[in-house]
Amino acid sequence: MATETRHINYKSDFVLRERFRDAAGKIVPLPDGVDFVLTYTVKHGHTFTASRSGDAYKNCLPDGDALLVIFKDHGLCEGTLRRELHLQLINDLMPDGLQNVYYPADPGVELWQFATDSPGVVECDLLAAYTRGLPFTYEDFTPEQLAALKGDKGDPFTWADFTPTQIEILKKPATEAADLANTAAKKADTAANEVREQAQKLADTSSEAVKTCNAATQASKAATGAAETATENARNAATATNAERELTEQSRQRLEAVPDRAEQVAAPIPDGLRVISPGVVTLGNDVPQYIRARVLPAGALQNVIFQAFGGAAGVEPDGRVLPFRPGVAQVHVIPTLGTRFYQTVELRVVAPSLRLAAPGALRLDSAGNIRLT
Repeated sequence: MATETRHINYKSDFVLRERFRDAAGKIVPLPDGVDFVLTYTVKHGHTFTASRSGDAYKNCLPDGDALLVIFKDHGLCEGTLRRELHLQLINDLMPDGLQNVYYPADPGVELWQFATDSPGVVECDLLAAYTRGLPFTYEDFTPEQLAALKGDKGDPFTWADFTPTQIEILKKPATEAADLANTAAKKADTAANEVREQAQKLADTSSEAVKTCNAATQASKAATGAAETATENARNAATATNAERELTEQSRQRLEAVPDRAEQVAAPIPDGLRVISPGVVTLGNDVPQYIRARVLPAGALQNVIFQAFGGAAGVEPDGRVLPFRPGVAQVHVIPTLGTRFYQTVELRVVAPSLRLAAPGALRLDSAGNIRLT
C-alpha cells in the first residue's frame, strides 16, 4: 500500500489506477462476474462514482489487472479523498442470494487549490477480499485432513454419515418443493374449475344473447316493413296533393284572367293616338320630363310602348325621359292594341346654358335665380 499523500488540483481532471490485492497483499486481476461500485467523497459530501454492472463500465476502464478510474468533470471540492468499494457477492444464505460488502479506505490523495504535484496516472491499491485464489486440490490437505473429509479420494456419502437432524435438513428442500408443487397443483385445479364454470356461464349468456338478438332482428324487420309501407303511402299522398295544388293554381290563374279579358272585350277599339313631347331636354335638369301619350278614343286601353333610338336619351316604361348626352333621339310611341297608330317624336338633348333677357342682361326667374335652358 502506498502511504505517501499525492496532491491534485481540485478543479483538474485526473486518473487513478486502482489495483486489487487480496488479504495476503498479493495483486490479483479483476474477477469476472462480480459487479462493484467505487464511491469517492471529500469532506463536503459531494460524491463521484465508478462502477461495473455486467459488461458495462461507468467512469472507469479495465487496464490489464488494474482499473483506470477517470475523474472527468468530477465536481469534487478541496479535502482528503475518501474511497469506498461496494461489492455484491453471491451468498445463498442471504434472502436475495446477494451479500453487500463495503471496503472503506484512504487512497492517499489530497485535493487542494494549488498545482498538481503528481502528473499522469496516480497509482492506488484496493483490498479485494472476494478473490480467494484457485480452487482447493487434494495436494492442499494432509492425510489426516483427507481422512476427516472421508477417504483419500473423497468416497461418496451414505445415510450412515449423517445424523437424523442432518437428514431432515437435507430432506427439507425436497419436502418444501413437493409442498409447493402440491399447492400449485391445487391452485391449478381450482383455476381450471373456475375457468370451466365461467366458460359455461359465458356459453349460456351467449345463447340467450343470440335468442334476444334474433327476436330483435325479426322485430326490426317488421318495423322496417311498416315504415316502408308508411313512406310509400305518404309519397303517394304527397303526389296527389301536388296534383291537386297544380289544378287549383291553374284554376286561380284562369279566374284572374277573366276580368282582364272582359275589360279588353268591353273596351273600345283604338282608332288614334295623341302624343305630347317636351321637344328639348337639358342635361342636369332635376325636374322630370315626360312623353305623354293618350290612346283614342277615351275609353280605350291606355297601353303604350316607348322605343328610343339615337343614343342621346332613353325613355322609361312610364314615359319619363332619361337624357344621356347632347344630341337628337327619336322615340316611337306604340299603342299595344293598335300598332298601326304609332307616332315618332324627336327629342333634342342640350347642355345647360345661360339665358339672356336682353343684350348683356341675364334672364332670371321670379325668385331671382338664374334660369337655364
